[in-house]
Amino acid sequence: MNKGSINRSFKTFSDAEFDTRALHIGTSMTDNEHFPLLQDRLPAIKTAQEKFSADLAASKTLGRLAVAEKNNSRAALASLLSTLALLIMAQTNDLVQLLTTGFVLRKKPEPRVITAPNNLTLSAGINSGEILATVTKPKGTDSIMYQICDGSVAPEDRVWISTVSTSNKYLFSNLQPGKLYAVRCGAVGTKGQLAFSAIVTMYAQ
Repeated sequence: MNKGSINRSFKTFSDAEFDTRALHIGTSMTDNEHFPLLQDRLPAIKTAQEKFSADLAASKTLGRLAVAEKNNSRAALASLLSTLALLIMAQTNDLVQLLTTGFVLRKKPEPRVITAPNNLTLSAGINSGEILATVTKPKGTDSIMYQICDGSVAPEDRVWISTVSTSNKYLFSNLQPGKLYAVRCGAVGTKGQLAFSAIVTMYAQ
């Protein structure tokens, strides 16, 4: 079953949009075969919606008191609709059924897909036996995994030594001068996501 949930907040709706949405919910829920036990909730919602609609029209010409009354009737209607949404979700989370209610459904969060770091560059450190790795940190990356190994061995035989850092720079030290090293870095995301950059090689100084 494809699951869904109702967005119970109406704060982003303008008054006109909220009025239209409330009317749509009432129409959609009336005689809705999926929710026969909730039909007794609809008369109060219909009354509240009609009052809000009338108060909304009055607020455009009758001053601050009318605006305050409109705001109160909106809050009352929103409360009734929020309660109805809770009762609906207590009954089902079936997406197909929820789509028949007239409510706006919550968007499913999209998985955050990370990309591999780019612009990996290597440079000699201040001291002998140091290589400084610098990389552009991808958006959405929690940290960077820096890896180094003997660059003279075949790729399939390489044994990587890893260090994780939140910085976009890392200094490898205690390396053997004159030896070729291979370096790569991986962007570390949530839920174990890991995307590696291309490998860059350099002789330690």
